[in-house]
Amino acid sequence: MLKAVTINKAGRAELMLGLTFENLDRLRKHPGDDHIKIDGRVFGLPIDVLIFSCRDEAHGAEILAPGIDARTKVTIDPRLKN
Repeated sequence: MLKAVTINKAGRAELMLGLTFENLDRLRKHPGDDHIKIDGRVFGLPIDVLIFSCRDEAHGAEILAPGIDARTKVTIDPRLKN
Protein backbone atom coordinates (compact mmCIF):
# COMPACT_ATOMS: atom_id res chain seq x y z
CA MET A 1 0.00 0.00 0.00
CA LEU A 2 1.19 3.49 -0.82
CA LYS A 3 0.47 6.11 1.85
CA ALA A 4 1.13 9.84 1.51
CA VAL A 5 -0.11 13.19 2.76
CA THR A 6 -0.04 16.33 0.64
CA ILE A 7 -1.65 19.72 0.38
CA ASN A 8 -4.12 19.72 -2.51
CA LYS A 9 -4.81 22.58 -4.93
CA ALA A 10 -7.53 23.91 -2.61
CA GLY A 11 -4.96 24.19 0.20
CA ARG A 12 -6.43 21.33 2.26
CA ALA A 13 -4.47 18.42 3.69
CA GLU A 14 -5.18 15.27 1.74
CA LEU A 15 -4.40 11.69 2.75
CA MET A 16 -3.72 9.54 -0.30
CA LEU A 17 -3.93 5.76 -0.12
CA GLY A 18 -2.87 3.53 -2.99
CA LEU A 19 -4.38 0.11 -2.32
CA THR A 20 -2.71 -2.78 -4.13
CA PHE A 21 -4.66 -5.59 -5.73
CA GLU A 22 -3.52 -7.72 -2.76
CA ASN A 23 -5.01 -5.19 -0.30
CA LEU A 24 -8.27 -5.09 -2.26
CA ASP A 25 -8.45 -8.88 -2.58
CA ARG A 26 -7.95 -9.27 1.18
CA LEU A 27 -10.73 -6.78 1.94
CA ARG A 28 -13.07 -8.46 -0.56
CA LYS A 29 -12.39 -11.95 0.81
CA HIS A 30 -13.11 -10.96 4.42
CA PRO A 31 -15.86 -8.29 4.53
CA GLY A 32 -16.31 -7.09 8.07
CA ASP A 33 -13.42 -9.20 9.37
CA ASP A 34 -10.42 -7.31 8.00
CA HIS A 35 -9.37 -3.69 7.82
CA ILE A 36 -6.48 -1.35 7.06
CA LYS A 37 -5.61 1.20 9.73
CA ILE A 38 -3.36 4.19 9.13
CA ASP A 39 -1.77 5.79 12.21
CA GLY A 40 -2.31 9.50 11.63
CA ARG A 41 0.65 10.42 13.85
CA VAL A 42 3.00 9.08 11.17
CA PHE A 43 1.82 11.90 8.89
CA GLY A 44 1.21 14.54 11.54
CA LEU A 45 -2.55 14.12 11.26
CA PRO A 46 -4.87 14.69 14.22
CA ILE A 47 -6.84 11.53 13.31
CA ASP A 48 -6.18 7.97 12.22
CA VAL A 49 -7.76 6.50 9.09
CA LEU A 50 -9.53 3.14 9.03
CA ILE A 51 -10.47 1.44 5.77
CA PHE A 52 -12.73 -1.60 5.86
CA SER A 53 -14.93 -3.59 3.53
CA CYS A 54 -18.60 -4.45 3.84
CA ARG A 55 -21.21 -6.12 1.66
CA ASP A 56 -23.47 -3.04 1.65
CA GLU A 57 -24.27 0.04 3.76
CA ALA A 58 -26.41 -1.95 6.22
CA HIS A 59 -23.55 -4.40 6.81
CA GLY A 60 -21.19 -1.44 7.25
CA ALA A 61 -23.51 0.02 9.89
CA GLU A 62 -23.49 -3.32 11.76
CA ILE A 63 -19.69 -3.36 11.75
CA LEU A 64 -19.43 0.23 13.02
CA ALA A 65 -22.28 0.06 15.57
CA PRO A 66 -20.13 -1.03 18.56
CA GLY A 67 -17.91 2.04 18.15
CA ILE A 68 -20.70 4.61 17.74
CA ASP A 69 -21.40 6.90 20.70
CA ALA A 70 -22.34 10.53 21.37
CA ARG A 71 -18.98 11.71 19.97
CA THR A 72 -19.56 10.06 16.58
CA LYS A 73 -20.40 12.21 13.58
CA VAL A 74 -22.08 10.30 10.75
CA THR A 75 -22.78 11.69 7.31
CA ILE A 76 -25.14 10.10 4.80
CA ASP A 77 -24.86 10.55 1.07
CA PRO A 78 -27.83 12.75 0.06
CA ARG A 79 -28.66 10.24 -2.69
CA LEU A 80 -29.49 7.68 0.02
CA LYS A 81 -31.86 9.96 1.97
CA ASN A 82 -35.59 9.84 1.37
